[in-house]
Amino acid sequence: MSAVAVTGAGGFIGSAMCRRLVAEGDDVVGIDLDPRAAAKVTATGAQFRRADVSDRGAVRGALDGAGRVVHTAALLPGAGGMADFVRVNVVGTENVCVAARDAGVTRVVHLSSVAAWGYDFKTDITEDEPLATHSSNPYIATKAASELVARKHGATIVKPGDVYGPKSQPWAVIPFGLIKAGRAALPMGGRGLVTLVYVDDLVDCIYRALTLPEGEGGVFTAWDGSPVTAKEFFDHYARMLGKKGVRTAPAGVLRPLMRVTPGVNADDLIFLMRRAVYPNARARDVLGWEPRVTLDEGMRRTEGWLREVGLLT
Repeated sequence: MSAVAVTGAGGFIGSAMCRRLVAEGDDVVGIDLDPRAAAKVTATGAQFRRADVSDRGAVRGALDGAGRVVHTAALLPGAGGMADFVRVNVVGTENVCVAARDAGVTRVVHLSSVAAWGYDFKTDITEDEPLATHSSNPYIATKAASELVARKHGATIVKPGDVYGPKSQPWAVIPFGLIKAGRAALPMGGRGLVTLVYVDDLVDCIYRALTLPEGEGGVFTAWDGSPVTAKEFFDHYARMLGKKGVRTAPAGVLRPLMRVTPGVNADDLIFLMRRAVYPNARARDVLGWEPRVTLDEGMRRTEGWLREVGLLT
């Protein structure tokens, strides 16, 4: 039986995907650039292979023996300049798709993002909305461009919303630490919308897109369908810490403060100022996907993990 290869296997979503595939009985190859990810990947039951997705030759070697690929490797917001994002997110996706084609891989699932649409729209959009390839935000622009690359090669696309849960850096570790330190504040009075999906629910959507005949070549949006405000979400962390809630402040005040705050980027304010959401009917109707973890349950699990690792006492 050929293996399933997962790129970015040392990351939050990649490692969760490895665990799910191993649990389903697949032979799994976890690919990551960072050699320190080896222990995390092998702990899921997957085999570790080191490769940089921006190096096509390395990707070819890493995909040896793989019959299917889940491509999660990408730079996250604030991780570098535009050139870095293009090299990893866009060129890396091209390399994975070409290497997979040449290796006879039967299906590639590319992890895109709702960020590929940008966040400038003021009303809800359809799943066929044009992508924001001309955005000045490196993450948004390159997630859009990499999705177009993956589509060109016939890959299946899964576009998650805001993926939270234990071990998430942008939606758990970083905001929890800022709230704990009293350094967190939200723009727009906290009324910006977040489109959440618990990590296990996302992994289930990816697995269906990878394995079901109906998933081949499709484009699927994965979030739980129930928008909440940024304040509703982050106030969960405040309550864990015995605080009344997260403060709010005008975006113009927050932007210069974020520029000098480690772990955050002033451009990230855009992620907290959304005014509209996306549909997710295609994943439900075509893949039979249903998110099962409610926000309260997801945050209960996240709180348990924060206590387990000593971040919350």
